[in-house]
Amino acid sequence: MKKITFILLALISGTAFAQSNADATATVNAEIVSPIKISSSGALDFGRIASIEESASYVTISANGGVEYGNDDLEIAGNTVTVPTFTVTAQESYSIVTAGTDLEGVDESSLTIRDVTTSLGESTSGLSATDFTVGATIDIAADQPSGEYTGNVKVTVSYE
Repeated sequence: MKKITFILLALISGTAFAQSNADATATVNAEIVSPIKISSSGALDFGRIASIEESASYVTISANGGVEYGNDDLEIAGNTVTVPTFTVTAQESYSIVTAGTDLEGVDESSLTIRDVTTSLGESTSGLSATDFTVGATIDIAADQPSGEYTGNVKVTVSYE
């Protein structure tokens, strides 16, 4: 009887220990991509704009360099505008965010910059182009003070 009890006890104990541990594995993956880089050349230059007294208006430079005046009296004959070119070095698709800072001028006056656009169209993600240009709109107050105004347009690119 002692042998049967011992055998039963050994079987029960062995079974309990056998079910108390289990192992599984999962695959681990990693991919290293080169750092994303962006550089720019040129400037977003609205050129010379006439001051008008009657009302506020705007000037828009499209990303392809076309210019639109909200009031024809702002335009100076022979004015030259330019757009900057941005170059992206990326291993895979990226997203883009644009922003502008107000242009600061004389006597603490400023021009608001808005609607920063790119030659990449409406899409802001899944991009793979290496070069693109940028345009924007500036708002001009009635009787805007004469002088030079300077600000920045910022383009941020990120891997998706």
